Amino acid sequence: MAAEIPTKEPLEIRAGDTVKWKKTVDDYRASDGWTLKYSLRGNSTTIDLTSTASGDEHLISETPSTSSAWTAGFYDVVGYVEKTGERHTVYESRIEVLPDLVAAGDSYDGRTHVKKTLDAIEAVLENRATKEVEESTIEGVMIKRIPHDTLLMMRSKYLNWYQQEQAAERIKIGLGSSNHILTRFS
Repeated sequence: MAAEIPTKEPLEIRAGDTVKWKKTVDDYRASDGWTLKYSLRGNSTTIDLTSTASGDEHLISETPSTSSAWTAGFYDVVGYVEKTGERHTVYESRIEVLPDLVAAGDSYDGRTHVKKTLDAIEAVLENRATKEVEESTIEGVMIKRIPHDTLLMMRSKYLNWYQQEQAAERIKIGLGSSNHILTRFS
């Protein structure tokens, strides 16, 4: 039995996967000649999707070979219908294109920018920096030239941001934020 085609736009798309969904737009049926299109913009990348008619519904379908070329990141999305010189926006959102882990192989580094920067700062602070790390830059400033107090302040900021990322990830996968609310009863 074939898998049922989703009827909502995805919030995430994995690069390298088949991308497919059907959309019903009551006032702009495919059978009446309307074409549904999506424009995704982000990361200096443009992704345009065009539906095909499936009765009254609009079918979006992209192959793995097409989606594998998409750059991972967040995209602003606009869905709109067109027909003989008319255009109407019917959808607005954001979609995250996730990296193709199969294609990335051993070179994949899943750390966020915040985590990579935090790791670099901590390596310098722990005096275990490699030559490569010593010559890295953060916001255009050489790490080896940053005063110790400034590194500690930057570490604190990046650690806070990293903890926020971790809390958001825990919530996203249904584990709760792990933040504790402490109260005292008299």
